[in-house]
Amino acid sequence: MTEQHKIIRDSIHGDIKLEGVFLDLLETPEIQRLYNIKQLGLAHLVFPGAHHTRLEHSLGAYHTASQAVRHLNVGSEDEEVVRCAALLHDIGHGPFSHTLESILRTLLDADHVDLTEKLLLDTYQIADTKEKNIIASPSVSEVLEQHQVNTTEVANVIRGRAGKKPFRAQLLNSAIDVDQLDYLIRDAYYTGVAYGMIDIERFLQTLLISQNNHLAIKRKGVGVVENILMARALMYSSVYFHKTVRIAELMLSKSLELVSDLDPFQFFKMTDAELMNALNNMGPFQQEIAIRLKYRKLFKQAYWISASQLDKDRLELVKALEDNNLRRAKEQEIENQFNIPEGHIIIDVPYRELHLAEPRISQTDIMIDDKNQLKSLDEFTPTAEAIRARMIPDWSIMIVTNEKFRENVSKNAERILFR
Repeated sequence: MTEQHKIIRDSIHGDIKLEGVFLDLLETPEIQRLYNIKQLGLAHLVFPGAHHTRLEHSLGAYHTASQAVRHLNVGSEDEEVVRCAALLHDIGHGPFSHTLESILRTLLDADHVDLTEKLLLDTYQIADTKEKNIIASPSVSEVLEQHQVNTTEVANVIRGRAGKKPFRAQLLNSAIDVDQLDYLIRDAYYTGVAYGMIDIERFLQTLLISQNNHLAIKRKGVGVVENILMARALMYSSVYFHKTVRIAELMLSKSLELVSDLDPFQFFKMTDAELMNALNNMGPFQQEIAIRLKYRKLFKQAYWISASQLDKDRLELVKALEDNNLRRAKEQEIENQFNIPEGHIIIDVPYRELHLAEPRISQTDIMIDDKNQLKSLDEFTPTAEAIRARMIPDWSIMIVTNEKFRENVSKNAERILFR
């Protein structure tokens, strides 16, 4: 007898029910692969509990989206598209989630959302021929087609394309959306920090669709909106861009950056374990990084400076180093000057990369419904402006290196960077 539904017990939301197209999507290789990709990349090296996966988050986003569309009473067709988009929005993630996305942007000018869309439209495959023969499971694209779900509409919601019903895209891509609601509370739970305490039910109770088909919040929901925006800011500064987490991510990214014949599509299909195994079978530097990450022997911070400490000319020099080629040339200059092996100097200029990876981080464009009049959040609270002004992370530029080179680099870093 064919299984009609499945109940999954989630640590955050309790029982999550899947049936119909959602149950069939759960069995696809694109979704099942997410069991083996950590939600927070290498954050477990700092927060030992952070071993939760992209699949857990995808199920949580699906559950939260289901609650939202039912509360909003959007109709069965819109409900199905939004719920599918929430479940599938992260299937394009590579190993260790966002950690390696900068390489994808550099080589292909793409990100995980682009790969997600390719998977939905069946122009990119996760499973190879051998794997397909063994698992004999239909792809996401095939399941959506079998259930007559419009893949283009699902992709548009994931990409945040508004269309005639902007609320659909806003539920998954806006200043506050179901994606963020789940990952903030889930990541706080597994890292053990106290910043992600969010009253999701209260937020959903104050959510509405305005006359122009955009999402808005009732005035009584301003307090919970402030709470969510503050939680997001604190999670980014304290967890996602924790200095040591960032160093581990930079090391892994550098190990792949120095692979001359790297195929980005191929490595992005891998799981976390497959990538680490691949590194062990590459060159000496890649093997060294794999071993260092395995035993948490990380590079150290040799230099950092915040934007507030930089004058206009130095800020311009830092901004110039956002260019990958210029940054690599400066790294090589330092390596050559102090006889440091290739790859052991890493310069981090994170601002642009952060805002490309998460453009919502400073978004506060939330409309408040005040007696049937739409007003901006700024009219009700100074929190929105404070969030936009807050600098994340603490450093404008950072240099990390092997411990044995740290002292020498630290003494000379500023002279070399700004001469």
